[in-house]
Order: sequence, then C-alpha cells, then structure tokens
Amino acid sequence: MRAVAWLLTAVLIALALGLAVLTLGAFASLGSGAPLWLRSVGSLEHALSGQFGLGTLTHFARAVGLAVLTSALAGLAAYVKPRA
Repeated sequence: MRAVAWLLTAVLIALALGLAVLTLGAFASLGSGAPLWLRSVGSLEHALSGQFGLGTLTHFARAVGLAVLTSALAGLAAYVKPRA
C-alpha cells in the first residue's frame, strides 16, 4: 500500500509541475514584457484550453483557474505522501 501511495504522489507532483509551467505561461501571455519562450508556453496553454472547451474564458480567468488547480494538486500530493 505504501508503494502505491508513493507512486500516486509522484504522479501528482509531475502533474502539478506540468500545470505550474502552463500557469506561468498563461500569466506571461497577459503582458508583453515576458520572454518569448515563456509567452510561447502561454500560446500552448491557450491552444490546450481551447481543446478542452475553455477558450471562451478570459486569459486572466484561465490563468487564475490554472493557479488554483496547480495548488490543489500540490496540496493533494502532500496529503497523499506516506508518512513515517
């Protein structure tokens, strides 16, 4: 059971890190002062959110939603992590 908890923790952390990169890209695409590579990640996030049917939301609403989802996944990963 402990191995399953560690595996679930690793998967949740990987998902949280991936969403964190997309969240940074979403916030970077809000302004023009961000580096090009980070705005490119924001374009990727925009394309992915369009495929999930979230393209009608504003850029800021999607960025905040991603931040909340990323925080929830990181918290869930910390909660599931096996303790000694």
